[in-house]
Amino acid sequence: MTRYFPNIITRPFRALCQSPWVPPSAIPPRIDTSLLVEEENSPFYKTSYFYPARIGELLNGRYQIATKLGHGSRSNVWLARDLHQWRWLKERYVAIKINANRLHTRKDAGGVELESLRLIASANRWHEGWYFVRQLLDSFSVQGITGNHVCLVFEPLSETLERYCKRWRGGAMPPEIFKIILQEILQGLDYLHAECHLVHTDLKPDNIMVRLEDPDIPAQAAQDEFENPLPQKHCDDGRIIYVSRRDYGPLKKITGLIEITDFDLAVRGDVRQEGCIQVEIYRAPEVILDRGFTYSADIWSLGGYGTYPHFPLLAQITDNRMKLWDFLEGRTLFESVDGRIVEEYDDETHLAYITSLLGPAPEDFVESGKRTSIDFSFESTLSKFNGEEKKGFIDFVKRMIKWNPEERSTAKELLKDPWLHEDYPQE
Repeated sequence: MTRYFPNIITRPFRALCQSPWVPPSAIPPRIDTSLLVEEENSPFYKTSYFYPARIGELLNGRYQIATKLGHGSRSNVWLARDLHQWRWLKERYVAIKINANRLHTRKDAGGVELESLRLIASANRWHEGWYFVRQLLDSFSVQGITGNHVCLVFEPLSETLERYCKRWRGGAMPPEIFKIILQEILQGLDYLHAECHLVHTDLKPDNIMVRLEDPDIPAQAAQDEFENPLPQKHCDDGRIIYVSRRDYGPLKKITGLIEITDFDLAVRGDVRQEGCIQVEIYRAPEVILDRGFTYSADIWSLGGYGTYPHFPLLAQITDNRMKLWDFLEGRTLFESVDGRIVEEYDDETHLAYITSLLGPAPEDFVESGKRTSIDFSFESTLSKFNGEEKKGFIDFVKRMIKWNPEERSTAKELLKDPWLHEDYPQE
């Protein structure tokens, strides 16, 4: 009797909770099976790596999948109904990240992220940056074709910072909004670095998400998928590849609130790490030269990254890169090593451009390397600011983009920069 006592207690309460939806009657459009769709375009994709989730499926006896929210090279993300919600309350929705279970590039990504998220959960939640870092609600595993898949449960978010920027004319964020979001990112980084002792290592617009401006959006998205499902690719082996539901219609109001997400590549920062991180054409100098890295690699990422545009929904999706220049100027800082412009990345050219921007590297930083003198400066790449506002922004960025990692300002120090707290001049 003792063994089954918990079920006897909880069974009567299940009738008071939300019930699973019945299968929809709407027939979704079919995608040509010869086309590669969504996660199939990932260089690491293999059918046995990804869990073959189905809309309507019940996970862990609690979460019913309602629609697909997105995908990455190591996971898919789904919107799900939480059936543990009481019937008389508004339906509760969560985002579930189902991780791939085998990758040849590194150890289990889901396990790495779960470990990092538990570390984040145990840190000081009273720190101001806690609010700008994604927090774990629940975790469990599901059995796949070749083993278990780690599932991580979060509050749903709206969209990536990349897509959020596109809502403004020219794809560039207004400077006054830009300053607010930049402070939030720095608060989040300070929390990760100072309280959690983690280096994110993969900071980019796809890994910074904007919060929902309307709490009814998840329910609307689930209902839309039920009544008007997006196209699906039905494979010969029985798998279904779903199209992600990313368009929630016009922005109803500006939230200006973000969360730093995706910690499957995070590492401890209280010891110097080695190896390659970040996108190769925008790596910090110490990563290019394999000198080891720590927290300051994230600071370089924030100050020095660039971005690639999204391709059409059903076409091949490239990775997205991040940097402040993109948010303001809508283009990369180091265009001559941008994959859209040149066919092959070259680390010597990359270092040459960094040299042109920052001056020669310290003698003890690099022993040898080809250098090029190019007429290239912060001033010549920036058009959105003028006068003292421009000078203040350049001085701010220069605190992040330095040869020596030890000389880069920390997130906490950057938060005190006077440029962040000056009122944007009115015209």
